[in-house]
This record gives sequence, structure tokens and C-alpha cells, in this order.
Amino acid sequence: MALKCLIIEDEPAAREILERYLSQCPELELRGSFEDPFTAQSFLDKNNIDLIFLDINLPGMSGISFLRTLINPPLIIITTAYPQYAVDGFDLDVIDYLLKPFSFERFYKSVNRAKDRLFDKPSVPLTRKITVRSDKRIYQIDLDEIYFIEACGDYTSVCCADKKLVTHETIKNWGVKLKGFSFQKIHRSIIINLQKIDHIEGNLVIIGKHKLSISEAYRDSLITELMARNVTRIG
Repeated sequence: MALKCLIIEDEPAAREILERYLSQCPELELRGSFEDPFTAQSFLDKNNIDLIFLDINLPGMSGISFLRTLINPPLIIITTAYPQYAVDGFDLDVIDYLLKPFSFERFYKSVNRAKDRLFDKPSVPLTRKITVRSDKRIYQIDLDEIYFIEACGDYTSVCCADKKLVTHETIKNWGVKLKGFSFQKIHRSIIINLQKIDHIEGNLVIIGKHKLSISEAYRDSLITELMARNVTRIG
């Protein structure tokens, strides 16, 4: 079944790119393309839409303000050139946040996230254990027990709810081990468990009593991943 889509974008070049990308996806059906939220609203009043590609800087009303007016909004993918709006978009439960200019591959990743949400594709729970050697002992730890991993030279500390283990392993090796699971790098020396985040405040991730710095180089990718997973709130 094709997803019925709408584009709300005031820049002709950006609108043309979205239209071209949509035309390459047989699972997407473009039902309308508008340059302002008011004509788009008139269309929405008479038609059912599954997915909107929504710009933020629009004439007369911002995309964020428009989204807040919708009673039962369809799935939303935000498209904008301004990364500072990602927090607002996440707060409104959007599917993804595309920072212009974006490639077709990045666009299609957002489409797949929308399809997963629409068709309630179940997520795979973390059940795998991982082996950690620390202080002449070998531990078997469930991945969902880990809060974060922090590097210190050639060593790393693995912080869990009830213990901290120091192991002779690099942060790079941990990144390889945890690929595909709910972990994300927020600094060149820190990997966090996304499921354990309490909130984000400025450039800090708060996990329990721990305050962890987010490097500017990793902030956008962290926000995008959180928006897709809907695992936390951002302050």
C-alpha cells in the first residue's frame, strides 16, 4: 500500500528535489505540493494523508506552529536548513529531521522510518550479553544494564546501575561491538545507551546522577536518532 504524501515547502528548488525523490519511490504517492501551510490545510481538510514533508520557515506561519495546530496530524518528516529547530520537532513526535541539503539515501532512510511507524513494525529487544574483562574477572553483562562507556587512554570504564568496570579496551572497539544496538557516540570518548537517557539539557546528556558532555560534532546525529526512536525528552 502506497503512503499518501504531502509536501509543504516554500523554496521551489527544495520542493522540486522532494518531488523528484518521491517519484523514485513506488511506495510513496504524492498527493499535493504546497508552498504555504494555509493552502495545505485546505487540502488536508478534504483529504487523508499519511505523511507530510514539512519545511520550518514558511510564509505566514512556521512549520512548527502549523504542526501544533493539527488535531490528528499524520506522520511528519521535518526538512530545514536550521539544526536548532530539531528540539522542537522532537517534542512534537516527528518521524525524522532532514537537514538540507540531504541526499536521496538520507531521504529514503526517513521514508523507511515512516513505514516502520505506520505499519507498527516491532522492534527487536536487546537480549544479548556481552563479556567484559575487569580486575582479573570476567563478567557477563546484559547490554540494557549499561548506562554509558567512557574512554581513558587505552582503557574504558563501563558504567552500569550497580557497578563500574574498567577494562583494557578502546572506545573504538566498543563502537564496533555495539553497532546495531541502542548505543550512540556523543563524544569521541563517550558512548551512551539511548534507552537510559533521562533528558538532554544544553550540551549535557543526563543519565541518572551522571552528566555527560555532548560534542558539537555528534549533537545533530544524536538528536536525529532520538527523534526516530522516541526514547527520551529534550529540555
